[in-house]
Amino acid sequence: MMRKVALPLLVAIILISPDLTRAQGDGPRSQLLLPVGINLLVPTYLNLSGNYNFAESILVQDADITSDVSVLTYTSAFALASRYAQIWVNPIFGKVDGSGSVVSPSNGNTISLASDTSGLGDLLVNFKLGLIGTPPLELSDFATQPQKFQLSAFGSISFPIGDYESDRPLNLGTNVWAFRLGVPMVLPFKLFGKPTFFEFFPSVAFYTDNDDPTLGADLREQDPLYMIESHLTCNFTPKLWGGLDLRYRYGAATTTDGVSDDNTQDVLGGGVSIGYSFHPAISMQASYGQVLSEKDGSDLDMIRLKLAFMF
Repeated sequence: MMRKVALPLLVAIILISPDLTRAQGDGPRSQLLLPVGINLLVPTYLNLSGNYNFAESILVQDADITSDVSVLTYTSAFALASRYAQIWVNPIFGKVDGSGSVVSPSNGNTISLASDTSGLGDLLVNFKLGLIGTPPLELSDFATQPQKFQLSAFGSISFPIGDYESDRPLNLGTNVWAFRLGVPMVLPFKLFGKPTFFEFFPSVAFYTDNDDPTLGADLREQDPLYMIESHLTCNFTPKLWGGLDLRYRYGAATTTDGVSDDNTQDVLGGGVSIGYSFHPAISMQASYGQVLSEKDGSDLDMIRLKLAFMF
């Protein structure tokens, strides 16, 4: 009987799993708790158009780049030393198509971005450990335990296994390791009697040097990227929720052979999301996002569609 009560409640609260760590953000409800022992499999599709590379880590001024991204995320929640823990594994596949040109700061050569590449992107593995308000609860207890303010420690590693060739102007892989650290926070409350969640997630990403960059250069270095992501979502019905998304990014400037590429990111993006449950174990999410304000020439439009299968 408790399982019959717990499953609808779980669906009403979560509906969808965490997303990959990319420029458009991790997505709404990505940091909400799961019952330990629950697994999610989430096929995700994203269409991105603007002036960022496929990994969305580097701003490419005066470019027009379209990326079709497919991700198959597996996530699991479990207890680790009596604390809540969660892991995401995100293999990424996609296609990138670009136009325009850039000038190499190292030698002044003009490089055409005309390219059409498909294949495997870098692998992302994310991990979260609960610190405050995050008890590791089984499904039967999850339904009866009131949720409170939650604070967690988050870490992510991007493994540079994606398709990469330095003689191509656009690549799916990055040829660099990326490490992200953050402290996601969740505040559950009631809005007009409806379950509502405010997520606030500051983080910073670090990048190793690319010793075989494009543009005919020898070395590309990249500054850390500082990010703040927030989501406000509300359950309209036990099966339907919607929300507003905001994200701010600063930094990640690259230097090629000691010369600045003049591409420091300083951009505020936002969007809307909606989620629906077809079945206690099957749900979907759709999001649209775009640049709201920028001081760096950023241009980005995003459509994201996700399905989640719980088991």
